[in-house]
Amino acid sequence: MNNMKYKAVRVRVNRHFSWFQFFGSFFVMSILAAMPGLILGNNWHLVISPQLVWYVIYWILVAAAFSAFTAWQKYHAFDKPLRDLSDAAEKVAGGDFSVYLQPVHAPEKYDYLDAMFANFNIMVAELGSTETLREDFVANVSHEFKRPLANIQGYAQALQEPGLSPADKARYIATINQAATQLAALVTNILKLNKLQTQVSQPTHVPFDLSAQLTRAILDYDDALDQKDLDLTVAIPDTLTIASDPELLGIVWHNIIGNAVKFAPAQGHVKVAAEKHNQMVQVTIQDDGAGMDEATQTHIFDKFYQGDTSHAVEGNGLGLAMVAQIIRLIGAQIAVHSQLGQGTTMIVSIPQHDN
Repeated sequence: MNNMKYKAVRVRVNRHFSWFQFFGSFFVMSILAAMPGLILGNNWHLVISPQLVWYVIYWILVAAAFSAFTAWQKYHAFDKPLRDLSDAAEKVAGGDFSVYLQPVHAPEKYDYLDAMFANFNIMVAELGSTETLREDFVANVSHEFKRPLANIQGYAQALQEPGLSPADKARYIATINQAATQLAALVTNILKLNKLQTQVSQPTHVPFDLSAQLTRAILDYDDALDQKDLDLTVAIPDTLTIASDPELLGIVWHNIIGNAVKFAPAQGHVKVAAEKHNQMVQVTIQDDGAGMDEATQTHIFDKFYQGDTSHAVEGNGLGLAMVAQIIRLIGAQIAVHSQLGQGTTMIVSIPQHDN
């Protein structure tokens, strides 16, 4: 579709007034006007005679034919396409984004109408995609809110029952607190993701020590590492200075390292490594968890997608969506290597910017 847009605009720009068509039309009309004279020859004075009636009828027929041809050409070239465009715009205004306008001319004869139709189709497709994403987002948010709210409501009602033991009360309160924490995290992540998606300012590029930042991110999961008795391997330089956006990259490490810790099995292994490679800094985060199949890998950066539903209570499917958005904003790259039963490796490649 984008190729159609480019071609239509290009042909429209290169299309000029045709002197050949102008003189051709002038020649044809001159022949038609001179036809009676050519037929009568030297007896032109016969025109002013009883033949005058036929001469007038002839010109009426010529004028009618020319007018009909001009009207048909105008309808076919302008009125019908513009009416189709008006009808399509009315459907889009009513929420129908399945509208598609066919080009008026063959590709080699595209003009400004075809360019307008191509651009209209692109606009409708983008609007339809945006509307679909909005509807999916609302549905997913509603679903994600429903679970913790149901837990809070259910256990709050259970707390009102008489005769509850102190142990049960403590357990119910802990469950409510966990659901409230999950709800707060969901709201926070939605706000963060919305901020990233609507961010118009460029990310900062300030020098900072990436090694220190990665170390702090690992320490944030120290308790989780101990609880699962995970074997942690850290292979990062003592100092690794880069110029990028430290705040945004902090979100990246928090989510990827958190996923590695979450999906690694008990007494499993997690590895965090960083190194300079040509003009890039590569950060590798690896776990030996269950891994992912190809179908799951194609969706892991989608909002609210969770490949392992058994861990759904521990996340809301927004973390990697934020990671993908940040990677795009800072001009970095992320590669995912995973196989079922063999764990997952994520490699983030950050370009080196001049300080």
